[in-house]
Amino acid sequence: MKTKKLFTSLAAAVMLSAGLAGTGMAMGQPVHAAGTTQSSNTKTGTVNVKRRTVSATVNSDNPKLFVVAKDQTNPDQIDSNYTKGQTINVLWSIEAKQGDKTVTLYYIENRTINGKDSLVFIPSTDVTTSGNVPTESAFVEQANNDVKAIQDAYKRSLQYITVTPKSKKGAKIYYAYKKSKKSKKITFAASKKTIKYGKKYKSSMIVKNGKTRYVYIGKKRYVKQSALKIVSAKYAPLNLPDDLKNLIVEN
Repeated sequence: MKTKKLFTSLAAAVMLSAGLAGTGMAMGQPVHAAGTTQSSNTKTGTVNVKRRTVSATVNSDNPKLFVVAKDQTNPDQIDSNYTKGQTINVLWSIEAKQGDKTVTLYYIENRTINGKDSLVFIPSTDVTTSGNVPTESAFVEQANNDVKAIQDAYKRSLQYITVTPKSKKGAKIYYAYKKSKKSKKITFAASKKTIKYGKKYKSSMIVKNGKTRYVYIGKKRYVKQSALKIVSAKYAPLNLPDDLKNLIVEN
């Protein structure tokens, strides 16, 4: 397949490469392994969300691949080293003009080629897919929906976090009160008391007051979230369908 006129949609596809390079989320707090029962072995880490893929069987040996970098108008061709019958994963499809013809390409991955970050495609005619391959826009929409659904499930399943002061000086304790019985506004006042460095506290409630967040540590005591670091968090089993659970990678 000649590449000189294969350019119309590929240039636009490269502009999306940053968003398509990987869909993940940092939970911003330790996580409990998804789908497992609760235990005392909570651990810190982040959750990444894998992208959905469609398996494809290669139709012949060594099909050519198309690669395009950000500063390229026209793609280059490279050898694939794929063998007939080999299974690969494709993520999304795009149509590109080649003269008067329209060809469909499947996105495989990003690679560094000749020192440049490049998108790698395979022509749809060189593989047989196990299902429909989404367009790039549908792929991005699905990836965003997957991330949101998993984030929401983690928020719902969080039971408590374990925190400890960041500073060796400890962290100041605050108490919440209302200025009058009729007042609806809650005020947080600092006390002379502190919690000790190295001591751990469980919390199942964080209160936002203005721009400041306070972590409740029991016995009517609060500590500024900014003065604490999260040691671990415990989650109940996630209430998610299997297709979403299979996208979760815990680090």
